[in-house]
Amino acid sequence: MKITDIQAIPLSIPLEETDPASVEGAWTDNHVLVKVFTDEGITGYGEALATAPMTTVAFIEEGLKPRILGENPMHIEKLWHMMYFHSYGYGTKGISTQGISSVEIALWDIIGKYRNIPVYEMIGGLCRDKIKVYASMARYPTPDDLATHALRCVEQGFTAIKLHMREDKGDDTIEYVKAARQAVGPDVTLMVDAHSAWSPRQAVQKTRELEQYDVYWLEEPIWPVDDYDGLAYVRDRSNILIAAGESEYTHYGFKEMISKRAVDLVQPDAIIQGGIMELRKIFALAEAWNLQISTHSYYTGPGMAATIHLSLSNMRSEFVEIRQLPPREYFIQPSFRPVDGYVTVPDKPGLGVEINEDVVGKYTMSKGADYT
Repeated sequence: MKITDIQAIPLSIPLEETDPASVEGAWTDNHVLVKVFTDEGITGYGEALATAPMTTVAFIEEGLKPRILGENPMHIEKLWHMMYFHSYGYGTKGISTQGISSVEIALWDIIGKYRNIPVYEMIGGLCRDKIKVYASMARYPTPDDLATHALRCVEQGFTAIKLHMREDKGDDTIEYVKAARQAVGPDVTLMVDAHSAWSPRQAVQKTRELEQYDVYWLEEPIWPVDDYDGLAYVRDRSNILIAAGESEYTHYGFKEMISKRAVDLVQPDAIIQGGIMELRKIFALAEAWNLQISTHSYYTGPGMAATIHLSLSNMRSEFVEIRQLPPREYFIQPSFRPVDGYVTVPDKPGLGVEINEDVVGKYTMSKGADYT
């Protein structure tokens, strides 16, 4: 079997929300769907992070595709290193690694379809039938708005919620967390993503203020985000778990973060860090250092399927992240929305997802349009 073509398709899909006047930010969500074609008629699906969708598409089709056309898609380790080595001209982090992730995930999908088994069967098998999710919330302009929507998440069956704070945008983290805790009560797990808002000393002070609201973890509290000595300083002085990982790349980057004892909980992302194989290596590092794992997955395409396959086949994975605001239409089926606070994956070959080509065609971006 040989790879015959790779397509990267940029999408911009409106978000669904019942009370749009109270949410802050854009009302569309960008995606990059990746298709890897073979000479045996098997097509694998992947997904790239769409922070800069047109740039990501160009890198995949101009930087990666020529490297692996004609290669055997079954040889994932070899192809990953071929793509990674040749990304040095673009930088071995950021969009280049995100692009590699999307192709790598599609290769696993191809192998699963060829062998007629789910991806999870190829990476260790199921450790559980389902995994708990947490609602990763949008940013709301006032604490009262946040509280209203946090309570709505609980009514939808979520038992864990993550708040996204941006003090550089004027948020008062303590007031928002206080409002959310009062709204949802003591039995709902609350996490806080600080989006690198503070210095190490400021972060230590914030952890002390947040303790009274029973915050489970504090995510990426300091800037620069890869100041792991500073993050270790915070961790040593915090009674709240310190989490990080979405801003790092490959197991090489996680090695530094983990060896400096900067975190209690790692948050690897399948479409950021290099794909399924890389996350398996990161999981092994976390297990060797006796750390907890909670995958990062702020998207709704084939990357979500890969994330759930990974999380269900790992003993230390505790949660899967699910976006609070779903897209108006899904370009994959199943959509992986939670049922009673949990998600699972189908027992179909590969990732187990189908592409809704009507939705893809409807929301494909045109070059030159403004999608910020």
